[in-house]
Amino acid sequence: MGTPLLPLLVALQLFAAFSSPTAASPHISAVISQSGLDFAKDLLVSHAADTLTPLSVPDIEKSMSIPLVGTVRMTASGIVLHSLAVTNSTVAVGDTGVVVAASLASANLTMEWSYSYSTWIVTVSDCGNASIQVEGMEVGVSMGMKNQNGSLKLSVMECGCYMKELDMTLNGGASWFYQVFIDAFSNHIRSSVENAITQKIMEGALKLDSFLGNLPKKISLDSVAAMNVTFVNDPLFKSSSVEFDIDGLFIPSNETTAPRDMLLGDIEFALPFGSSSKMLWISLDEDVFNSVSALYFKAGLLQRMVERIPDQFLLNTASWRFLIPQLYKKYPDDNMLLNISAISPPSVRINVGRIDATVELDITVNVLDFGKIVPVACMSVSVAVSGAAAVSGNNLGGRVELDYFSFTLKWSQVGKLHTVLVQTVLRTFLKNVFVPYVNSYLEQGFPLPIIKGFSIRDAYILTSYSKMIVSCDVSFIEPGALFPVQTQGRFTV
Repeated sequence: MGTPLLPLLVALQLFAAFSSPTAASPHISAVISQSGLDFAKDLLVSHAADTLTPLSVPDIEKSMSIPLVGTVRMTASGIVLHSLAVTNSTVAVGDTGVVVAASLASANLTMEWSYSYSTWIVTVSDCGNASIQVEGMEVGVSMGMKNQNGSLKLSVMECGCYMKELDMTLNGGASWFYQVFIDAFSNHIRSSVENAITQKIMEGALKLDSFLGNLPKKISLDSVAAMNVTFVNDPLFKSSSVEFDIDGLFIPSNETTAPRDMLLGDIEFALPFGSSSKMLWISLDEDVFNSVSALYFKAGLLQRMVERIPDQFLLNTASWRFLIPQLYKKYPDDNMLLNISAISPPSVRINVGRIDATVELDITVNVLDFGKIVPVACMSVSVAVSGAAAVSGNNLGGRVELDYFSFTLKWSQVGKLHTVLVQTVLRTFLKNVFVPYVNSYLEQGFPLPIIKGFSIRDAYILTSYSKMIVSCDVSFIEPGALFPVQTQGRFTV
């Protein structure tokens, strides 16, 4: 049996990777606009109607006294709700939660009926079946969410079902009994169906609450880094949107996340102009990117020994005989290796319309002398790059280009360097080796905190002071399916 309105409640799963404070500023915030709420409602309310049926309703027994007949015992059994037709549905945000309501044009039920009564001579009984047409059914649920130890706690504040009219048709048995039965059972059947639907809503809420409580506290990027996705404070419900926030910083993959308050000041995230056209807005602070670069630096991954480059002749002392004459004289025609090591974590800065990063490197020149690696010189190089981010699937990646660099000779065992010529070689090396190497990692990106089963569509990226904002639509992917399901309007894929 399907769980009625559970999929409607599951609409909140679309946003469950987030949570929001008013007195603390986390590093990732998300705002779900009215169009995002409408998308979830349009997608899931029809599925809710399907999973609601068939719904079995408890049997009803009643005794009543009928003139000239006596006491009649009546039973309505096997009551089953078979089909629902949804005419419209709405979703609205209040001060403390989300309200979802659905109006149903019609609902069909079937049942078995029976009665019996005894006289001083004989016992009389009869039975038959009935069909019931319901007109004007309304179902609604009001849900709130709180942060509980870094997870979301869902609660149902109000829920209910209301039926306006029942049109009951009885078949079989004695016709004199029909109106008596309808008069006696209409309100009971209506109440029983309403209670059954309400109970299923509550059961669905408990299941969703359990789901939210068991959401992962971190999203692994690789064996080194994982994003901390613990919630920070409570969701913020506004007139036409819901805001959620998470910690968002990267932590070591083997570290257990713990809820924490980040008192960084009161910063209210406001939707940019034209926000109603997008379902979801995700704001990432530049600290998110700096936290992952710090982890990679600490793990010793920001260093590489380069032994092959596109212009391979540059890695032979013969090509350096004019740059460093003593190098060629001491090691003629020997192959060379370059040891590139970051001496501090790369620094990312997000500004209006651009993303900048700087990295401080030590480039050590090594000679391969009879199979032995001999360091001969070391340069300190400061590299500045700029680039843009892009969304591919549910991943946020990007590319950079070289802006400028500067260098100084840190030490040398082969005399001074020819500055102008070394600068030319370094520029070629940084553009053709270093930047492509960095881009190969940036293009892979890292996953945005989107619940499994949903996919980002039509993403657009804005940058402002210290923040990157991803605005996007979202599609639902059925479990095991390869393509998003069709929905209404512009959200059809």
